[in-house]
Amino acid sequence: MLFIMSLLNPTQSSTNPINQPDPYILFLENWIPGIGEDTKLHDQLHIHFGLGFSVNDEARLLGFQLGHHPAGNFFHVVVFSIMSLTIYPKDYRNTWKDVTDFYQAYLIGKYWQSVSYWFIPKTIL
Repeated sequence: MLFIMSLLNPTQSSTNPINQPDPYILFLENWIPGIGEDTKLHDQLHIHFGLGFSVNDEARLLGFQLGHHPAGNFFHVVVFSIMSLTIYPKDYRNTWKDVTDFYQAYLIGKYWQSVSYWFIPKTIL
């Protein structure tokens, strides 16, 4: 219920004492229909790969997940790159370095596509 309330009032999420996810983050993590994976899995992958929650860490993990997913393709890379450089909210907007890291992680994900996340080396990203 608290999560629904934070979606209804997005300005509250940044100061919410219970640390509910920001609705923008949820959208950015699940922006491709049919490819967006469970947010809980995404958060577990942050831990598995030892990534923080910076814009660059998010870009790398999203790129890796996109590449790892069988439906992910270069069109999605282009869409993400354009969106993340232009229309993302200022605090979440990527730089060219972030987009480059996203693409490199996408290629790594493609390479490891047939391997379960949990068997991929933790230091790969």
